[in-house]
Amino acid sequence: MIRFRCFFLIFVGVPCFGQGLPKEFINEIQTGKVPSFQELQSNYEPSEGTLLDRSGEHLHRLRLDHTVRRLAWTPTSEVPESFILSILAQEDKRFPLHRGVDYKAILGAIRDRVFGGKKRGASTITMQLAGFLLGSKPGQRSYSEKWNQMILAWKIEERWSKAEIAESYFNLVPFRGEFVGIRAASRGVFGVDPSSLSSEEAVLLVALLPNPNIRSSEWDRRGCWLSEAIGSKNLCEPLKETVANLKKRKVFWNTESSLAYHAARRILVHREINGYKSGAVRSTIDARSQLAAEESMNRILSSIQERNVREAGILAIENRTGAILIYLGNSKLSKENYFVDAIQARRQAGSTLKPFLYALAFEKNLLTPESILTDLPREWELIGGSYRPTNYEDRYFGSVPARMALASSLNIPAVQVLDWTGVPEFVSRLGELGFDKLRNPDFYGLSLALGTADITLWELVNAYRTLSNEGYWSEPTFDPQEASKNTEAWGRERNTRFRKVYPKEITQTIKDILSSRDNRSLSFGWENHLSTKFFSFAKTGTSQDMRDNWCVGSSGNYTVGVWVGNMDGEPMREVSGVTGAAPLWKEVIQSLEEMRPSSNQEVHMARSSNSNIKRSIGLGNAEAPKILYPETGSLFALDPEIPEENERIRFEARTNSKRVEWILNGSVLESDSSNIYDWKPKRGSFILSVRINGAHISDTVAFQVR
Repeated sequence: MIRFRCFFLIFVGVPCFGQGLPKEFINEIQTGKVPSFQELQSNYEPSEGTLLDRSGEHLHRLRLDHTVRRLAWTPTSEVPESFILSILAQEDKRFPLHRGVDYKAILGAIRDRVFGGKKRGASTITMQLAGFLLGSKPGQRSYSEKWNQMILAWKIEERWSKAEIAESYFNLVPFRGEFVGIRAASRGVFGVDPSSLSSEEAVLLVALLPNPNIRSSEWDRRGCWLSEAIGSKNLCEPLKETVANLKKRKVFWNTESSLAYHAARRILVHREINGYKSGAVRSTIDARSQLAAEESMNRILSSIQERNVREAGILAIENRTGAILIYLGNSKLSKENYFVDAIQARRQAGSTLKPFLYALAFEKNLLTPESILTDLPREWELIGGSYRPTNYEDRYFGSVPARMALASSLNIPAVQVLDWTGVPEFVSRLGELGFDKLRNPDFYGLSLALGTADITLWELVNAYRTLSNEGYWSEPTFDPQEASKNTEAWGRERNTRFRKVYPKEITQTIKDILSSRDNRSLSFGWENHLSTKFFSFAKTGTSQDMRDNWCVGSSGNYTVGVWVGNMDGEPMREVSGVTGAAPLWKEVIQSLEEMRPSSNQEVHMARSSNSNIKRSIGLGNAEAPKILYPETGSLFALDPEIPEENERIRFEARTNSKRVEWILNGSVLESDSSNIYDWKPKRGSFILSVRINGAHISDTVAFQVR
């Protein structure tokens, strides 16, 4: 027996060195092709795919084939010696000697069948392997199938080594139930990988092969017979104890921690990485960032669940490369809809599309950031009726500059801007930004300015990424190789992988507007979750009846988008973009900047003041007036001890012009004033603007008097 054991181990290289196969591969074999061992390995498909992060860390294991359970290919070096010897003793005693067909075994089987002896099989390991490759079912093979099996077995023996045949058999042989191959069987029955099997466990696995549904008493009896056959009688008692213990405990399928279920489905099922077929695949996702974002999501959702908020989605993309760093399709706190991917679900956009509308208007020279827009209730007469939009909470601010109307998300000015640009042209521009499922412009009308279109978080985040990338658009990617190509193209031939949508100066203007606390103070105040300690710009949005809540924005390096709501469309209670999605957005983008700090800082202006815009508002070479006092957000109180006719608030502007024009709530106070003006106050909310030479407004502030 010792000589027999050594002979076999030398032949299969231990320890010195159908199923789970594509239909096309099996079809080629059935037509006569004999694959190489390497071709078999490359075509082997586990029933589960494994998603890795950018550094190779485990993210998620996802089952792809629910008919069988196959795991990663197991090399012979990880297979216990007791398993190999048991297979040999039970399935093919003369495996090291024959060339694919054991004639002696065949003659013995024929003799037993003719003379009524004990029925036994005569298929060798190589013949069984040939059956797996031909896709034939065990126990249901006709004589012609047996003959084809023998022919393929001869050919395999001519081309493959015994070690390659044995290793292939170990990975393709079916065990109990759905388990195929030694790794699935050892994990499914004993909860360990093949390399961790004890000798008695290895023997018991082999004992399952003739009868997978074997009873416990027969299982340990057969196991004892096998242990004697391989010269290990001392295994019999431990083997019986193992079977007894196995009946007392449940072996659960060992699933590793899941950090990216929804990303795994997109990559492993939809094959969104070029060349991926099966097994493990590395992605662009950053495991640390993904985990931190998930913790923030669960904590913040828990804090607002009482407002009927159950679900959320987070997507983060690296600006230059398009690499997807965070992909959280939903919260594990969601009991009913966790498996629904909120990043790909279509929801109403709310106010999140307004930056793209204003950018289009700036590009067409229809207005500038300082152009005054009227924020008062009004109607638009349309064919078949009229359209009367309202502001959030029915608050109106009169005359406001475009930059404040955009950043403070005022609805009436946005509808006016869309009326100027035209709905068809805006729909076309949104299509260039990747919103490719929009309906006919007539379907939306002017309501498109307020976000009545159904969009995905995927589309929205990538569109904001375009603003960060100087107006260049490209597809986001999970593929590290594609991300590297984007980096190379950005520095050399940008147009080969990026599409120009907006001029650089227009995107810079939008970023400046959305990054300013002054500009958004009308609606959101000075302190809110849109302000960060590094440069960033952001926009929120809430759909009708508070069904969807968005916050999306960008730093110099990353663009992050958050959706908060309920997948079944049930409204939230008293949740706006600033209170719902924005806190989560801020935590995620700050975490990204802290864990993966910027290598290049964004250069930006406090206000849109580039030469093109300066010329467009009619200043020529004059210095644009800047209001020094009051500041935006100032609050004044009338003093009851001072006579009303004596109270004044001083307006002061800095300019090299001797004469300026002060405008309050759209009305000119004085057309030929100095840079200082003393105004008699009254209670209310006010927008103060200044200009020179009859040009466009150059600066605006907002304040209140009580």
